[in-house]
Amino acid sequence: MRAKNRRVAGVVAAALAATAAISAPTASAWWPVDGQGPTVGKFGSQGTLVDSNGAVVQGWTVTSLRPSSDAIPYPVQGRLWEASATDTAIKGSVTPVIPDMNARAANGDSYRVIWNVALEKGVNPSTLPEGASTSGKLYFDVTSTDPNSVVYNDGVQDLLIWVK
Repeated sequence: MRAKNRRVAGVVAAALAATAAISAPTASAWWPVDGQGPTVGKFGSQGTLVDSNGAVVQGWTVTSLRPSSDAIPYPVQGRLWEASATDTAIKGSVTPVIPDMNARAANGDSYRVIWNVALEKGVNPSTLPEGASTSGKLYFDVTSTDPNSVVYNDGVQDLLIWVK
């Protein structure tokens, strides 16, 4: 009977370990160049990300976070803000991951970029060949405290931060 209990306990332990592995957040496939993250820079500086195997390097530059007077096809609930951004494929082909951009206020309020609608002036999300770049605007629906920074966050951690 004891052997059977040990087998059952072993099966339960294995099932719990598998469940934890499946539900655990995954680590980012992108890292700041120094690997220590997040990289903090002033607006106008380039933040660089390297994929986990070093084969792809992209450089994001964000400038001019400010209230926007643009009209976009999105039901803004608060106030529309914008930042100008450029993504450059420094090494390898790069696909800009625009949904990872957020505007953030000093008190921690965060506003995800509006990315799920076609934006005439928005950053193009198409894959870039090495050496190419894309520029455009990032739009944010600010429903509370005004933002003072833009953050590239992979859903787990901040990787790049631009501040005034």
